[in-house]
Amino acid sequence: MAGDAEEVQRQRARQAWELVVLETPDDRGFEALRRLLRVKRFERERLAAQVPGVVRRGARVDLVELEASLRAAGIRCELRPNPAAA
Repeated sequence: MAGDAEEVQRQRARQAWELVVLETPDDRGFEALRRLLRVKRFERERLAAQVPGVVRRGARVDLVELEASLRAAGIRCELRPNPAAA
């Protein structure tokens, strides 16, 4: 089990996975995205500039629940290996 924890730490350090939003959501979807990503209201423009695209990087285990929450909110997204971390 220690090996699993070490692998997760390596993934976090390398930002081995990306959570990618595949299309620009409508206004309600965008607000759900902002809330789920815990982006402050004043940072809306920065988030809007990122979407569609990568909204988070890190370990897969840390992104899976967020991906599920985004999908439940109707936001098309997916997890991908980060090519820069290879």
